[in-house]
Amino acid sequence: MGRIPNFTNTIFPPASIPHLVLTSNIGITLYLFLIGLEVDVRLMRRNGKTAALVSVLGLVFPLGLGAAIAVPLYHTFVPDTVSFGYFTLFVAVAVGITAFPVLCRILTELKLLDTVVGVVVLAAGVGNDVVGWILLALTVALVNASGGLTALYVLLVGVGYVLFMFFPVKFAFRFLLKKSGSLATGQPTTIVMTVTLLMVFVSAFLTDIIGIHPIFGEFPTVAHSISVRSDFFSASQAGSSLD
Repeated sequence: MGRIPNFTNTIFPPASIPHLVLTSNIGITLYLFLIGLEVDVRLMRRNGKTAALVSVLGLVFPLGLGAAIAVPLYHTFVPDTVSFGYFTLFVAVAVGITAFPVLCRILTELKLLDTVVGVVVLAAGVGNDVVGWILLALTVALVNASGGLTALYVLLVGVGYVLFMFFPVKFAFRFLLKKSGSLATGQPTTIVMTVTLLMVFVSAFLTDIIGIHPIFGEFPTVAHSISVRSDFFSASQAGSSLD
């Protein structure tokens, strides 16, 4: 359809692209947030070593394959003005990076999200995508002749943001749950659900500013929600036993 004259400019005019990108990012962020709520973190922790091994192997082989493909592509289609090293790195990252939303959709359709295989694949996919986006930032930085400082900035700020979410924000979130009575009743209040959704969008916005894709912003919020979900379940069980 892209070969039809004026098809792209008519159906998707340039002025509409930013709005479409924003809408798609909001949809993917909410979808992955709901997917994350269904993941059993206990399975992920028990299979952490396996997930790490799968993540490494699932990244090394595609990167190597992409680098091998880049050699004939460069000599056939790319002019000599383009750096061979930069082009090779870009193709390797393009082949090696994981389509994480597609992966989540496949696991959901096959009903593997609650299984050990699904959890391992999901954890490995997260690791692959984080490394892939850092390598992509490195590639862009090198092409723009600004050195590898951009990639280092993305890595350090990303780690700092995760630590910020997992310590001060987590404690504040638990304090809100206690003050609202959600932990006592085992049911989240309207305020808690509103704050949780706001955390998802704010976190996605901040990770986009850092240089990581917005879909990674909801993972710390998912972790908080999952960590207190067991508290909700325990409170509900306690209430049922008293009844």
